[in-house]
Amino acid sequence: MILRHAVRAGVAAFLACLISGCVTTSMQGYADLQPPAAPIQHIAAIAPPALIAQLTIEASKRGIILEDANTILPPTRQYTEADVRKAMAAHGVDGVLVVNVTGDTGVRQQYAGTLVNSNSSGIASANGMVVGNMIYGSGSYSGTTTSVATPIYHYSRNVGFEARLSDPVTSRKYWVGAGNTRAGGALFMADATSAADAASAIFNDLQSKGLIGAHST
Repeated sequence: MILRHAVRAGVAAFLACLISGCVTTSMQGYADLQPPAAPIQHIAAIAPPALIAQLTIEASKRGIILEDANTILPPTRQYTEADVRKAMAAHGVDGVLVVNVTGDTGVRQQYAGTLVNSNSSGIASANGMVVGNMIYGSGSYSGTTTSVATPIYHYSRNVGFEARLSDPVTSRKYWVGAGNTRAGGALFMADATSAADAASAIFNDLQSKGLIGAHST
């Protein structure tokens, strides 16, 4: 009975992983030898929409302001370099974060086995007698057994990305990084969980290198 419950719990955990999506992000970032004069506190970001939302959340956790660059400079026309610098200065932006998707395997489906669930119902009867050390008797069973076989598939997707943090005035790169997000059972840019993991990895690296900092109080 205990073993049965353990097996069921393991299957439930496995199915939950497939449904909700197991996500991991690995990345490596490099900071320039000459850091910004002060930690970045206000970022304009250029990235896929789902990632913008998660980058905003991650920035807020660290006391950083992050805006979608498209709200500062709507992509309705071309802008001169002078226009860009003026707009960034007007919004108090001191860092521009750009994230590009560099590779996408697409959703891959892999057969992971079959889950079989059987239920039996019926009537059993037995007749017998004991003579000395021997037992004599007969029995019968009538019933039905129903089995349901459910194929299990594992879905996965790997997405590579590159990111850079630059000075909005000089375009000098403060930091560059590259990473890969592995998601099971979910799409990357359409899945908030995967995007959140990538955003967290980016900001963890920026913070660990002292490139960003909260506003002083």
